[in-house]
Order: sequence, then C-alpha cells, then structure tokens
Amino acid sequence: MDPKITRRAGLTAPALAAAGAVGLSAAAQAKGDPAPHDPAPHKDRPAAQSARSVPSWSRGEPHRHPWDRRGSGKTLREARPDAVGLDAEVLEQLPAILRAGLDNDPPRFSGASLLVASRSGIAFEHADGYALRWQDASTELSEEQRIPARTDTIYDLASISKVFTATAVMQHVEQGLLGLNDLVADHLPRFAENGKGEVTVQHLLTHVGGLPAFINLYSAYLDVPSRLDAVLTVAPNDPPGTRYVYSDLGLITLGLIVEKLSGQGLDEYVREHITQPLGMDETMYNPPAELKDRIAATEHVDFYDCLVHGHVHDENAYSLGGVAGHAGVFSTARDLAVFGQMLLGGGRYGDTRILEAATVQEMFTDRIAGVTGVGGARRGLGPELEAWYYHAGLTSPDSGAHTGFAGTSLVIDPLTDTLVILLTNSVHPTREWSTTSVTRREVSTCVAHALGLVPREVREGWHAGSEDAATATLGLAVELGSRLEGETAGVPAGRVPELHVELFAHLETAYDILTLEASADRGETWLPLAGRLEAKHEESVEVADGKITGWGRRALWNGIFALTGAVGEPLSGEIQIRLRLDTDGSTRGLGAWVGRLRVAVGTEDVLDTERPGDREQVVADGWSLGG
Repeated sequence: MDPKITRRAGLTAPALAAAGAVGLSAAAQAKGDPAPHDPAPHKDRPAAQSARSVPSWSRGEPHRHPWDRRGSGKTLREARPDAVGLDAEVLEQLPAILRAGLDNDPPRFSGASLLVASRSGIAFEHADGYALRWQDASTELSEEQRIPARTDTIYDLASISKVFTATAVMQHVEQGLLGLNDLVADHLPRFAENGKGEVTVQHLLTHVGGLPAFINLYSAYLDVPSRLDAVLTVAPNDPPGTRYVYSDLGLITLGLIVEKLSGQGLDEYVREHITQPLGMDETMYNPPAELKDRIAATEHVDFYDCLVHGHVHDENAYSLGGVAGHAGVFSTARDLAVFGQMLLGGGRYGDTRILEAATVQEMFTDRIAGVTGVGGARRGLGPELEAWYYHAGLTSPDSGAHTGFAGTSLVIDPLTDTLVILLTNSVHPTREWSTTSVTRREVSTCVAHALGLVPREVREGWHAGSEDAATATLGLAVELGSRLEGETAGVPAGRVPELHVELFAHLETAYDILTLEASADRGETWLPLAGRLEAKHEESVEVADGKITGWGRRALWNGIFALTGAVGEPLSGEIQIRLRLDTDGSTRGLGAWVGRLRVAVGTEDVLDTERPGDREQVVADGWSLGG
C-alpha cells in the first residue's frame, strides 16, 4: 500500500471491540444511504408503458442552464422571508412538520435542526428534539441528562461527506492533476485487480463503476492497510458504465486518489482547500472531545453495548480512522449552508473561490440517464440530482445534492436559488427507527409552497396527488350529439370537440401518472386523449397518449385535447371525460392542480367551469377543491 494513503490512525478489529467502538455484525450492517432507485425501497421499476409516456420537459433554448452561475458569489445573510420570495405564513408550518416526526411512533429522529435560505438570505431556522435522548434502544435518559437540539448542533453528515470528496476531486481536475476519463488504476495500481482496469474517475463519481455497494471493512480486516487494500482489490459486480449501484467503495477510492495527489490526508486537504477558506470553522472530521455536548448522538450498538456519540457513525469510516471519502464530515446547518451557497455561487462565496463556475455546472449535470433510464436515478459528478424521494416539491432535473444515512440532507434548487438543510440524528437510538425521508419530503414540499411554485391561477381549483397508492378521478359529462350530427372523421379541425384544461403538474416521473381520457359508452371503455400543452414563454409539449408525468417545467399549462375516437373521428352523443391521477406507494411531488375546464366545439363552449352551473357538474373523487 502506498505510504501516502496509510498515515491515518486506524483501529484494529480487536481494538474496535476493546474500545467499545461502533460496529455491528456484518449481517446487520447498513449499506450506506438507501438509494432511491435500482432497486428502490418499496418501489418497483416503472412500467414500460409509463416510461414511454413521459412527455419531453426539456427546456431547450434560449433558456440559460440553471447551473450557469458565472455572475454569482453572494454570501449568506439573515433575511425576512418575504424579502427573498418566501411566504412566512407557509414557513410557519415547518415546526409542526418536525414535531410530527419527533412524535411519530417510533420517532423518525431524536433531534432536528432546519435551515431554509433563498436568494442568499437565511429566512428560517428552527431546532427541536434532542441531540442526546436515549441511553440505549429502550431506555430514555432523564430530562436532566438529555441534550436539546439547537440550531448550532453539530451533526454527523454521513454521506453528504461524498460531496466534499467530489469537490476535492474536481479541484484536482481543474489543476490538471486528474482527468475524469483517467483510469483509476493509473493512479492506484492495485485497483486494476479483478478486472477493474477500465474503470474511470467519472465512473466512480457517478456510481456506475460496477463496484458492490458495500463490503465489511471494520471487522473483517485487522488494520487500515488491509482495509484499504480490500477496497482497491474488490471484485466488481458489473462492467463499468452498465449499471447504477450506489457504492461507498467508489468514494473511498476517490478519497485515496485525493490523498495521493495532494500528499495530505483527506481531512487535511478538505480543511485547507474547502472549509477553512469558506470560514466553515464548525465543519470537520473527528471533532474534538470538548465539542461532544454540541454533537448529536447517533446509534446505540448492542454488539458492543455502547452509544455512538462524538465520532463517526459509519463503521467502515470509523475503522479507517474517522476519515474516508464516503463519510466522516461533521457540521452545523449554518456551516453547511455556506457550502451550499458556494455551489449556488458558481464555486465562489464572496471573494473566496473554491471551484470554477463551469466545474460546478458539470458537477450538477446528469451523466447516467442512459444507464438508468426513465424514472431512474440521476447523478452528476458527485451530487445526486432530481431525487424525488427527498427533493419532493422542489424536484427538477437540476435540483441536487445529497443525503446522509444518519438522517441528514442538503437540497439545492438552482431555479429559485434555494437551500433546504435538514440535519437530524435519525439513527438515535437505532437505525431500525430511521424514516427520515418522510419528513424530508414534507419539509421540501412546504418550502416549495412557500416559494409559490404552484401558480395562483390554479390554487383555488382541484388538487390531487398527495395520497400514496391512490386513484383520484375528476369527471364531467357533456352532450355532443346535436353539434356533430352528420359530421364525419374528415370534418374541419375547428369542428372537432376539444377539452381545454388549465393545468399545473409536478408528478414523480413515470411513477405518478395523470391520464386524460374519454368514454362514449357510459364508462364501459375509455380512450386516452392525445393533445398538447401550451404555456407562455415555453415550447409546447406533445401528449401523445393522454398521460402526463414528470416535473412539468413549473409552468402553468393550457392543455388542448381533441375529443376523438380510436381512428380520429369526432366523438358524439353523451361523452364522459375524466382526469385520472394514479399514484404509487410513495408520492413525492406537488401533484396535479386543475383550474378552468372547458369543452369547446369550434367557437362555442359546451361546458365552462367558470360558469357556476357548469362547475357544479364536475364530480371530484379524491380531488380536493380550493387548495
């Protein structure tokens, strides 16, 4: 093993037990952050038909790339919500969301610190619960022994550490010391073992290097050199570039490359080149003992009968001396906000430049859609993108950045210049209780509503899509017989009846589907309605089979759907029309919002919900009216 990457003070397997260190039997070991796809917990892959039906939501030209941040570099300041585009009354719902997570049975986390910033203004901070509450998985500490969570509580960021490692990697790319297409084995020759000679740096950054998700390092190997050698020589499961598997091993390897090229330990490098220049004085690996009372405790480990408090929770990272490319960083919400604002600033925070703007744009540009397909994971060079499972209401193709297994998340929405940081200790006292993503979604969606992402024009209309595993229908009936009598399939386009829908849709791609359909036989059979969506300053979107899913460009659309039969003939007689929204077992977007509904034949409106009598004819099952 190269001496440049073995200086850290690791623990031997016997020492782990003797010191009461964190660890579990291999069978119980968590395997990094639960990845949202391939496979996702409680989620099947989208049906092939649903995947084929996704409209094209590409913004195209002349829209500027949301991560083109060349003119930025703002620093954070405290701000009133209304001064930075946020509705203070909506944000006031956030404490109750955190409290619901704390009061859940079992609790989703013990303590939480939340920060919301937009347009470089910190508009909301809140903390609740306890940084330390439990003695073990069944025994609560007395009130006097507990440590309340505060806005400046220090949390184990877990896999958010990966974004710091990715930043360090990209700094070396900028310096010309490393290339994205470099073979990893050219920098770490042992990595070529077991047929990994063609794996590149980019493969590892995007989790398509073919590596397994996890191997047990902490108890299967006696010392740091043997653990690192196990990482480098691990046998791949797949050829590189063929399958997405979220892997800690790839980021551990990238951390070793940073150490070799820089001649510094990863912790030293990150401090000198990232956190210290940004003034992130409360971000560190291996926090000193004197900070323990400010650090959120994590898991009680029955195997060693000890509580993890003050050092990294991840067993593999701990066995590597608390410093690894996949885990190990501790921070506060405010410090992490500085890091997020640096990224929003195109790599610059005030006068401090960490990355070039073009590099940040590359980091937040998806590289794996061709591997994962429609509805699959999206990854840039380190950050996770379009992650519906925790970006929720803020999801777009450009939203990033990462979660951490201990209960942490950083969401960056470049479309509104918004940061949402939720730091919790969801594995305190046991990882078996950890369900943080429910609260992550609720928080992100609340912030999306505070930003006013749902257009005013439809907020008083019908809404569906917030219930899991549900079908909601919005139906109406019209009589078209007299207007189309004697007409044929070749009638002029102006005489074909049309459904006009004022619509906002933000639905998890290929999992939650809005279908527009009609029936001419009293609901015995339903025909999908082909049409198009039009909006101001947006290219129109074709909806070939009546199915709408995906992020919807955050636009208010006017949908126009021809009421025609299977061979294009105009429908006539009594026609039933419905908008059917089907959600899967974990709903993750803002849903669908419908304002005005209109059925027109030429210039005549057969039905118009702006007329009170017509509005009353709409039958809503599972749709709520007025917000």
